[in-house]
Amino acid sequence: MTTRNFKGYAGLVLAAVIVAALLISGIPGSRKATHEKHTVKTATVEEVKEGSAGIILHLKNDPKIYFIDTKKRRHPSAAELQHQLSGKETRLVVADNWSPLDPFSSMQEIESIELEQHTVFSAH
Repeated sequence: MTTRNFKGYAGLVLAAVIVAALLISGIPGSRKATHEKHTVKTATVEEVKEGSAGIILHLKNDPKIYFIDTKKRRHPSAAELQHQLSGKETRLVVADNWSPLDPFSSMQEIESIELEQHTVFSAH
C-alpha cells in the first residue's frame, strides 16, 4: 500500500467516524421523547380533515400542521371536530418534541383541545 492510498483510507475512516458520532449524538432516543414538555397555542381553527398522520387541524395564519394521532387512542371523528371547532378560537396543547426528520417542527402532535373552557379532546 502506498502512502497516497493510506492517506485516502485514513481520511475516509475519519470522516465516517465523525459522521457516525454526529448522528448518534444528535438523535434523541425514544425513551427521551415524552409528552412532559408541551406548548400552549391559542388560534382560530380553519379546517379539520383526515390525513396520513391522523386528524389534521389547520389554524388561521399558521403554516404548521397540528395532528391527532388516531392510531394510539380513542378520538372524536374529523367531521365532529370540524363541526365543533371550525372558525372558533381554540386552545391547543401540543407536544414539544424535536425530531431530526422534522427539524423545524412543522408537524406538531396535539395532546388536548379546549374550546370555551371545555375539553373537546385529551390524549391522556
